[in-house]
Amino acid sequence: MQFGLTEEQRMIVETTRAFVETELYPHEALVERTGNLPLELIRELQKKAMNAGLYAANMPEEVGGAGLDTLSWLLYERELGRANYAL
Repeated sequence: MQFGLTEEQRMIVETTRAFVETELYPHEALVERTGNLPLELIRELQKKAMNAGLYAANMPEEVGGAGLDTLSWLLYERELGRANYAL
């Protein structure tokens, strides 16, 4: 019996972590200072998340989501939680 992460789950963790570090961390100071993000930046981040396959991860693939299983979704959320939740 194998108890480690699958290759797909490791890829989800690595991809999400890289996205958080490169796309979200740079905006944390702005969120802390102002309490929000400009709408244009929100749309830009949404588009980047979509392109990375990280948007609507908990939604079924049939409706445009990633269709992640529960464990994969939790791993994804854990990595997203490394950034300010407002992002």
